[in-house]
Amino acid sequence: MRRTFIFILIILPLIIFCGKKEVKVKSLDTMEPPALLEKGNAAFFEGNMEDAISAYEVIYNRYPLSREYISAVLGMARAYNNMGDFEKGFNLLYNLIRENMVPSRVPEIYNEMARYYEVTAIYSKEAGISKVEDDYKKAIDYYQKSIDYPNSEDPQAKSYAQFQIGELELKLEQPEQAALAFQSTIYKFPNTEWATLAQQRIEQMKQQGQTTLSPMNTRQTVKQDKASREKSAQAVQEVTPEPAPEDSTANPN
Repeated sequence: MRRTFIFILIILPLIIFCGKKEVKVKSLDTMEPPALLEKGNAAFFEGNMEDAISAYEVIYNRYPLSREYISAVLGMARAYNNMGDFEKGFNLLYNLIRENMVPSRVPEIYNEMARYYEVTAIYSKEAGISKVEDDYKKAIDYYQKSIDYPNSEDPQAKSYAQFQIGELELKLEQPEQAALAFQSTIYKFPNTEWATLAQQRIEQMKQQGQTTLSPMNTRQTVKQDKASREKSAQAVQEVTPEPAPEDSTANPN
């Protein structure tokens, strides 16, 4: 009798756990893409990356032609990156670029690829496996691809990319190039939040003596910034994004 009671105590939690897991899977399988995306996003912002991926994956596997597909893949990539699985996150983005299903979203995808290198720069430095400068330059290259992509006029994604180039140039200790990037954000993408932030950054840099940049017309700013970008991109690989480099960094979790 006692052995039977102990056995029940051991097996009962397992039955309950499996039952809950089965209910969870069934509930996801019965949901439509909009609800799945909402559920995945909610889990992501709560910090529950595994549940977020579970919801996104249903869209990824069952609804590749849905309007929510690209947002789901972007969410999966961010979640994997947050879990330290950088290679899997990057490969999802790389495949999205190759599919090129919705050109209007391409700048947003390039921005995520750039963020990949921004994040890996931190772990590369800690692990001592590569130069932080190399990762920052690759991030700049992908942000530039976002800006230059011709088949989308996404001002939010492109203005963010232009602003981030300025931030990365500051990290590379290139204040004048950073100031040019910020000024290009103002002139090329006016009336965006990133243009406002770029103006604030230029003022801060002037106060700190990091730049003597004076106001100039739009054409001159864009031309000078483009020349600066082309010069700094000479050593960076061109055209298609390369497959994710093998992730030899330690898992941050």
